[in-house]
Amino acid sequence: MTTLLTFRDAIKSFLGRFDYVLTPIAKGLFAFCMFLLLNSRMGYFSALDNTVILLGIAFVCAFLPIEFIAGIGYVFFVLHSVKVSIDVGILALALVLIFYCAYMRFAPKTGIIALIIPVCYSMEIIYAIPILLGVLVGPTAIVPAIFGIILYSFQTGLMDVSNMLSTVTDEEEAVQGYQYIIDLFVDNKIMLLMFVVFACVITITYVIYRLSFAHSWIVAMVVGGILNVVLFLVGSVTMVVDVELSSVLGGSLVGVLLAVIVQFCKGIVDYQQTEHLQFEDDEYYYYVKAVPKMTVSEVNKSVKHINSKTHN
Repeated sequence: MTTLLTFRDAIKSFLGRFDYVLTPIAKGLFAFCMFLLLNSRMGYFSALDNTVILLGIAFVCAFLPIEFIAGIGYVFFVLHSVKVSIDVGILALALVLIFYCAYMRFAPKTGIIALIIPVCYSMEIIYAIPILLGVLVGPTAIVPAIFGIILYSFQTGLMDVSNMLSTVTDEEEAVQGYQYIIDLFVDNKIMLLMFVVFACVITITYVIYRLSFAHSWIVAMVVGGILNVVLFLVGSVTMVVDVELSSVLGGSLVGVLLAVIVQFCKGIVDYQQTEHLQFEDDEYYYYVKAVPKMTVSEVNKSVKHINSKTHN
């Protein structure tokens, strides 16, 4: 454990020292990878598939706040949708505007979560996300996570819409494209199941994680992983939908492992050194439970130089 803590502290020290360089690089790489994966799932607007253009946009994103990166991602989403059909593009724009006006403008930093969800689908780690969001964000992540699932479902239907519109006349185009997307949302039971599971797992994981009993963070992650599997299993039976249990099990395990790694990087507490403090002011008594984080004390070494002198 000491070796791991030393290694972690060295990495944190290095990142803190060169934060002004590493943060823009990390944001630029993140933006490039996210836009690249979005294009791979959609790819209807050919101009956005140009690697040079993506690198240029990612370079600009390196110096922008995370909410602006999310905004550019939503522009990508709308442009790809417009290329398939004008009415589908209008529907995509309406969805984005509703999400922005109803939620994102009040919590702008959470907007990136909605774009990460389709990316996680592409990487096949979607079932790990509710556990991570419960630990890292909490209930404020529920709305953007649900919107991200909607975006994924929208993207999935775009290919079918594109194929369908190629077989209809111009007069039928507006009705057919719009109607298909609406039906996709109405009849999508798996999407509804994911809404419920994500909301429950994120909330319960967060509540347990914030409790003050010993090792609550471990209990929260394990309970979140088990609840994730159980809810998907029960939901697949009651709603008669196809859910790959192996994917749910694997994703939940990955989610727990990633959450443990994230918590280790944030800090592991030393429950053996717990202190209970009491103090007061003119109006209140205060009872405080203080649990220190595990750290490795730096060993101060002094080097004594001995110069030998030759005496004649």
